[in-house]
Amino acid sequence: MATKLKNNKWFCLIVSFFVILGLSLGMMATYPKIATYVKKNQEGYYDQYDMYSQITIKNYLTYIEALDERHNDFIGLAKDLYDDKGNSRNLGAWCETLFEYYTETDDIGYEEYIDEEYSEGGNEYSVPTVAVDYRRILKTINPQLARELADVPFEQLTEEQLVQVIECLLSEMISEEIRSLRGEYHLSELDSIVRETKSESEADEATENPSFSTEELEKDKNLALLLNELSENDLKELQKEYQYFIRLDYDAAGRLSIPYFYGESGKSSQQFAYESLKETSNPYFMSSELAPIKNMTFIYGIPKGSTAGFDYGSGYYATSTISIFYESIVVLLLTGVTILIPLAGLNQFKLIKGWFKWPLEIVSIISTGLIGVYLLMIELIHSVISNPPFLLELSEKFSVNLTFIQNLSLWFMLLLVTFMTLLYFKQLIVQGGRRTMRQNCWCYRLGRFIYRQGKRLTEVDLKEENTKKLALFIFIQAILVSLCCFGWFFGVFGVIIYSVGLYIFLRKHLLTLQQNYATLSQVTEALADGNLEVEMNQDLGIFNAFKEEIMAIQDGFKKAVNEEVRSQKMRSDLIANVSHDLKTPLTSIITYTDLLKDETLSKEKREQYLQTLDQKAQRLKVLIEDLFEMSKASSGNITMNLQEVEVTSLMKQTLLELEDKIQDANLMIRRQFPAHKVILKLDSERTFRVFDNLILNMTKYAMPGTRAYIEILDQSEVVQIVFKNMSADELCVSAQELTERFVRGDQSRHTEGSGLGLAISKSFVELQGGSLDIQIDGDLFKVIITFTK
Repeated sequence: MATKLKNNKWFCLIVSFFVILGLSLGMMATYPKIATYVKKNQEGYYDQYDMYSQITIKNYLTYIEALDERHNDFIGLAKDLYDDKGNSRNLGAWCETLFEYYTETDDIGYEEYIDEEYSEGGNEYSVPTVAVDYRRILKTINPQLARELADVPFEQLTEEQLVQVIECLLSEMISEEIRSLRGEYHLSELDSIVRETKSESEADEATENPSFSTEELEKDKNLALLLNELSENDLKELQKEYQYFIRLDYDAAGRLSIPYFYGESGKSSQQFAYESLKETSNPYFMSSELAPIKNMTFIYGIPKGSTAGFDYGSGYYATSTISIFYESIVVLLLTGVTILIPLAGLNQFKLIKGWFKWPLEIVSIISTGLIGVYLLMIELIHSVISNPPFLLELSEKFSVNLTFIQNLSLWFMLLLVTFMTLLYFKQLIVQGGRRTMRQNCWCYRLGRFIYRQGKRLTEVDLKEENTKKLALFIFIQAILVSLCCFGWFFGVFGVIIYSVGLYIFLRKHLLTLQQNYATLSQVTEALADGNLEVEMNQDLGIFNAFKEEIMAIQDGFKKAVNEEVRSQKMRSDLIANVSHDLKTPLTSIITYTDLLKDETLSKEKREQYLQTLDQKAQRLKVLIEDLFEMSKASSGNITMNLQEVEVTSLMKQTLLELEDKIQDANLMIRRQFPAHKVILKLDSERTFRVFDNLILNMTKYAMPGTRAYIEILDQSEVVQIVFKNMSADELCVSAQELTERFVRGDQSRHTEGSGLGLAISKSFVELQGGSLDIQIDGDLFKVIITFTK
């Protein structure tokens, strides 16, 4: 009952439907859990390393503006911006730095090699070993200066001219660096206040320059409170207005300190901010390493409600992590259900059966696309969990609304397609790899087609028409000749080279054909002379088809000769055996008939002779009947009366009728019959004759006083009947020869028997659709009869 239910198509369909619906609802039920997980694990933008990288970039943009206000020349600005050790660079050092920068950016070329010390005005510096064509740069940066120095080589520049050149190069380099910084800066919703501080020595000489902070102080008065010492109440007021704020102080040595820090999410820490700012203290994309920021104070704040977009990245990441986990569980459960649902039930639907015939490549593309769809569903989940009212309704009363129906429908369709894909691959596994490749794989079938067509074109068989191959050869020749024509005059040389190559190729091919033909001719002549053992193993190219036919003829001749020899031997043996077996009883009959003619013969002797005469006549009659029976069986001129026969009962009946002869032969028959009935469609009379012949053989040829075995084995598809006994005489005949006519195990032919029993038995068994096999192992003689149920 359970098996019928499992194979019922509607039962399988309903179970599959409710499983997919249940998993879809289960996925919907995970939305509140996903929202809880995301809320617990998502990070604000100010909890991430990237934000501090952005703050570092903004710091440098502001710092460069401060340096520009402090210095009126680019050399002074560059010394503060690029000298990370606090040492002032000389003009030679700046030449090396600038030449290296412009060489790496590939803006100029090399002009000459110089290796000497250059000094001007007591300021010694090393001219780089590779002198640069500085005028090429100046043409794009400062054309007027380039014209003034057009005829002055680099090594002849005065210190004043050198300073002018360096100023131009620095202005371009620093401007490019500022453009790079601005291109990488993305924090547009970050409120900030900047103040430049002075060291004590600088404060004595000049007052603090407030030009960078006045506007910000007026704009963000609350954030400006962080410039001073704050009480606990002031900090609490700032926390109500800002979800994040930080104050960064850089001293004269470039050391960073963070007096104030606040992050609303609770995950941010002052230590994390400090380490992140230290790690990003030099932007990775800058061409030159920047010096630490010095004597600056930066204050940044993110007002509440102004940076909702910053949370999207971390929130989506948390959604992805937990959603993939739940999706994996659902897919694993669906896979388990797919494995358990029997294909026999669902395969009864034409739609599903047609789906199983789809190409493997298309289904593989669909299965790959499913991965992308599952990733897209994360977007859906993230948008839904961002809608708290819907989540509240879903978690409290599982309300049904449009959003719910849309989500459920999407999940149901996705899981349905997944289920069908899993069913498809299950079907492929069940039907086996070879069948899958032949029936469902287009690439395999296309490859086989191309391979077969290519093989047909490359193989030449003289027995079939080769029009296509000839057309292909002509087409290739046309292409080669056309290529030679494109060479105009030089194409003549191409034609000559091609013609010579074609001649060499054809001559070599012709010689091979001649050699193969000669070999084939020699083998044919040898066969015609009667030499059937001639060998032909070499590859004969286009003559391989003829070689195979000649080898087939050779094998046929060998078989015919062997069969004729065997037939002649059989005919001779048959004549000799028939003559002997018929002559023996006939001679006895003639002899005893002559003795009976004696009138003086006593009554006792006369009765004895008559009894012997009767035995010999009966023996001759049986021999003639066996010969007649064998003749009909061999010619097939016999009618089988097939009906249901209980084999065990027939065997017991045969043993009962031959019980006297078994006792006279002093044999112990061991039976092994099944307890149940073994019924086969047989001719009972002929089958009885088979059993009778085989048991009589035991009584004639088995060793007296031994055990003989008869077994009936009822197997799943066949029934085997086995006869086993130990031979009294040594068996010098093969198992195959024993089934020949007039062949007996007793080569001296002293025992009774015609030698036809096994031959007749074998014929009767085969006419009933069975087989009779003889096995000889030393003196063990075994006959196995096999009938198919």
